[in-house]
Amino acid sequence: MNILAIGAHPDDIEVMCAGTLAKYAAQGHKVFLATATNGNIGSAHHTMEEIGRIRKAEAAKSAAILGAEYVCLDYDDEMFYEDRSVRLAFINLIRYCKADVILTHYPSDYNPDHELTSKIVNDVAVMIPIAHLKTEAKPYDQIPSIFYFEPSSGMRFVPTDYVDITDFYETKMRMLDCMQSQRQWMADNYTALGGDLDRFFDTIRITSEYRGMQAGVKYAEGFVRALDAFRGKMTERVLP
Repeated sequence: MNILAIGAHPDDIEVMCAGTLAKYAAQGHKVFLATATNGNIGSAHHTMEEIGRIRKAEAAKSAAILGAEYVCLDYDDEMFYEDRSVRLAFINLIRYCKADVILTHYPSDYNPDHELTSKIVNDVAVMIPIAHLKTEAKPYDQIPSIFYFEPSSGMRFVPTDYVDITDFYETKMRMLDCMQSQRQWMADNYTALGGDLDRFFDTIRITSEYRGMQAGVKYAEGFVRALDAFRGKMTERVLP
């Protein structure tokens, strides 16, 4: 299958579903990582242009660990809005990847870019086969299955599906380690608000262990399946 993970920012995918993507890749599926924005406000030390380039390079390095392709739609971080051109860009991305399965943000999240990315993915999925919606990439005859990955806080999130990532947890952390610019960003901003930076990054392990406990394994990632009568594979297991 072709697997497409769409995050709002570079590092979202690594935090939320990198273990699952690593497992897909190990099983021989083709994996794509994409972000709606380039993360160009994620630094107090670089210009927007500089940090945008840095974060895209970090995301590409992370994807390369899986032998995956990284695609950035290049919208501005936190100034990302929906219009016709944005919808068509998302349709073109999905068509380019010929995605069978899409992993993206949960519709209820703390960040507006996360929520809008989720909304657009869900809205356009049924439009992928429609020939009158013209994009550079051609339509293909399938509506992808969509799974929402967990918000960073886990609030109001009850998984419908789990993926055992025990054998791929270290790969997930290697991918996350590519995002060095965000460690600096968090050091500058999260700690200024009274947060514990080490504790923040430790939540990734804690969440993986918690979902693993629920699933009966050491480490797991949880997902909520998007329910839609027009989507296929509803009776099949398409997560790895």
